[in-house]
Amino acid sequence: MNSNELWRERFLLFLQELQKYLQYIFNGHLVFVLVIGLGGLAYYYSEWVKTLDQSFPAALILAVIIALPLTSSPVYTLLKEPDMFFLFPFENKLKTYFRKGLQISFIFQSYILLMFLAASMPLYTVVENGAFSDFFWILAVLLVAKYINLHIRWSILRYQEKWVPVIDGLVRYCVNAVLIYVTLTQSSFVFPIVLLGILLVLMMYFQRATQHKLLKWEQLIALENKRMHSFYRFANMFTDVPKLKEKNKRRKWLDPLLSLVSYQQKNTYRYLYLRTFLRSSDYLGLYIRLTVIGIFILLSLTSLLPQLIGAGLFVYMTGFQLTMLRKQHDHIIWHDLYPLATTAKNDAIQQLLQNILLIQTTVFALIGLMTSGITSFVGIIIVCLLIMLLIRKYYKRMLFTLETHWD
Repeated sequence: MNSNELWRERFLLFLQELQKYLQYIFNGHLVFVLVIGLGGLAYYYSEWVKTLDQSFPAALILAVIIALPLTSSPVYTLLKEPDMFFLFPFENKLKTYFRKGLQISFIFQSYILLMFLAASMPLYTVVENGAFSDFFWILAVLLVAKYINLHIRWSILRYQEKWVPVIDGLVRYCVNAVLIYVTLTQSSFVFPIVLLGILLVLMMYFQRATQHKLLKWEQLIALENKRMHSFYRFANMFTDVPKLKEKNKRRKWLDPLLSLVSYQQKNTYRYLYLRTFLRSSDYLGLYIRLTVIGIFILLSLTSLLPQLIGAGLFVYMTGFQLTMLRKQHDHIIWHDLYPLATTAKNDAIQQLLQNILLIQTTVFALIGLMTSGITSFVGIIIVCLLIMLLIRKYYKRMLFTLETHWD
């Protein structure tokens, strides 16, 4: 099998893997909620932009933000762990394979830049007095810069020294940020061309400096596994992902929370799932991230209705995704031997969800009280309690569907 055929086979398997999980993601309730949330966010974003004047540092802020996806240029190699043994001896014959990887990486990451730029255009046109027709010129500059950044990143991956990628990332980020800034401020066509020339010189230098260096196969495989793990974690919010390796940590400092569950036989499942929630990086991390993001969103909203919608959306997203706790320990048959009622397990999970969502609701309500007064406080509590009832109903319906399926 030549490198072209190997890439075609790997890429088709990759697309099949994406398609398998994307159909669950786009059929999920969460996407519907996210669409509504993004629609509301877009509306308030457009209204906020109208309040700005030309003193607002729009170009600087956009340069700092867009430089992040521009500098971050992962190369999709689609390598697997056995390749370390079977493909490593044929590295010199895999140039076409890795060139295809660079091409696919460029295409995928170009869409990300496109979305960032599209979201930035209202701010750019209002503050910088730009025109929407500038979109194509700015996009062209970003795509050329992305192409160069990808090739520099690919060359840097050959270095053994750990400090080289760090310095490279900092240098490229600074150059990219300045490039975006001078492009958005419409200073001159000369400055973007000069900065692209600097990036091009860096690319040519690193390509020549690393042409005789071998690839770091262990790192390439680790980076590919990490990238796919991120996708699997996202897909796991909607369906089971057998390939996902869950990370657990001891977190001894959280043990006092376990003592809140009294030492009784009837609380066996309550203790088990509380400990699972506290020690699972996926579930606890998800809960903390959504709560913190929700706090910042509510702090940025001053009107009653947006706060109610925002709080409700974040409680819904948290509760909906944490219902996946039900799937934990399903593969351990010994838990079925506990001398407990058949409903004890699901009752424990529902109670855990209720408690952690009540904590999140209280935090959101206090934010509403600080920013908008008692009306927001009461409104957020009522909306979030209704959302919790909806999640509880969904959970019971999901259990009924599973029981009917197994029967």
